[in-house]
Amino acid sequence: MEPNLFLYLFIAMAATAIGAVPLGLVNLSVLDLALKNDTRSATQIAHGASVVEVFFALASLLAGAKLTPFFEGNPVVRYFVFAVLLVAGLFFWFKTNKEKIRKEAQKSYGFLKGALLNIVSIQVLLFWLLAATVLSAKQWLPTTFPEVLLFLSGVWLAKIGVLKGYAFLAKKVATHADKFSANTNRIIGVVLLAVAIVQLIKI
Repeated sequence: MEPNLFLYLFIAMAATAIGAVPLGLVNLSVLDLALKNDTRSATQIAHGASVVEVFFALASLLAGAKLTPFFEGNPVVRYFVFAVLLVAGLFFWFKTNKEKIRKEAQKSYGFLKGALLNIVSIQVLLFWLLAATVLSAKQWLPTTFPEVLLFLSGVWLAKIGVLKGYAFLAKKVATHADKFSANTNRIIGVVLLAVAIVQLIKI
């Protein structure tokens, strides 16, 4: 395999990291589950979210700049994002810290939750459409099957890596801050409501 092909792997990993590091629904849910259960439970959310992330990246490669103006200039999309953030913020604010999820339910529950949270995160799809536009302008978009395969592999690896990093840091914080762990839901709710307000201002 040509060395230049691996450039697409690193480009995808860098782009994914830029989009995945900022706090979002998936990141906050990983923090929440890691604090309440363990990093293995949170990893299942990461796997579900990563699958959807790969599909978003693939869609951006196929659609490219054609759909970007629709998502950027459509007020319906902006209001939808605001509504999702508002509902999620209120949900976490009023949600009590429940007991740990049963071991046998962790795998399926976490994977499905991660997938659904990333699906409703319209800003993630918008990020990938914008990323595809930038990469296209710089002629960095993959075109052949091996290039696309490496690109999508980079998306998967980076998304999993970032979310596992969040889970690891959450456990480290929890061991030194029990009070923080006990109020995780309200902290998540406040962050989501703050992001919702910022989104409303932008509208």
